Amino acid sequence: RDQAAGIAPSREPEQIRHWLAEVSQMVRAVRDVGPPPLGGVTDISAALDRAHPSGGASPEDYAQIASVLQAAGNVRAYLAALPEELNLLHALGEGIGEFAAETEAIRAVVDSDGTIRDDASPRLGDLRRQKERIARAIHDQIYGYLRQADVAKLLQNPTVTLHEGRYVLPVKADNRGRLPGVVHRVSHSGATVFVEPNTCVELNNHLADLCDDEAREVQRLLNELALKVQKRERPIRQTLRALAQVDLVSAKAQYAYQLDMTCPEIQDAGPVVLSQARHPLLVDQAWRQERAGVPPEQRHTVVPIDVRLGVDFDLLIVTGSNTGGKTVTL
Repeated sequence: RDQAAGIAPSREPEQIRHWLAEVSQMVRAVRDVGPPPLGGVTDISAALDRAHPSGGASPEDYAQIASVLQAAGNVRAYLAALPEELNLLHALGEGIGEFAAETEAIRAVVDSDGTIRDDASPRLGDLRRQKERIARAIHDQIYGYLRQADVAKLLQNPTVTLHEGRYVLPVKADNRGRLPGVVHRVSHSGATVFVEPNTCVELNNHLADLCDDEAREVQRLLNELALKVQKRERPIRQTLRALAQVDLVSAKAQYAYQLDMTCPEIQDAGPVVLSQARHPLLVDQAWRQERAGVPPEQRHTVVPIDVRLGVDFDLLIVTGSNTGGKTVTL
């Protein structure tokens, strides 16, 4: 989109011919093969800015980077498979790098939804298994209290609450001290105190330590990915620019194909000759009306016009009633 917004007219015939030839070749590719597979291509510049050690890149950032790198490979393969005569499209493909190793490295650690995989490293897998085991033990312990009649009568209600990652029981304030444990908070009314039973404290401490160890291991893995991405940052950014150019040419081509446009012949000098020319914005308007189901009699008919200048006269005066033809011609 930024590239499209930056397009400006050119006075250089060779530059104009190159642009038109790119679009013409892409129109052929769209017609014969389909448009480039640009699904998954997004602007990952901000994620790349963060993807260095201690840069703060999140797992979601790396998932996005991997998605774009994989999509880049798909676009590169699409362009490489086109017929040889579509040489300008092959040239666009040469600007797209190969990042299979980086994509594989990221996918081995981060799933496509940004979740760190359990098998990202043996240590991480072991820590998560320990966490699951301890959490299960805590769950069994805390819920076991609810089945004890002498404990149940101390509670405001027979439920378990999670407070800052720790399981606690809602004890009536009048019974405070009758259930040995750590009071983590008191309700706004003061009628309930939330107690972590002593039998769960050590288990919860162990679980908290495991969570800290897990966070450190995850950060170590992300730092390793950051080093891999940082080494290829320059070709990745070059690939983003190439993908943006492919996207732009594809958008031009699909628009031209959709509206059945004709590529003009550009000369360095000579006459201007337009045969059965139609203003593209009016053609687009008619196409949208047709898609919207507007009855034919209510659509704006596009009237083609022939214009020539420099063949048998060098001065053209455009005049007539105010029906819009003059402006469209100009």
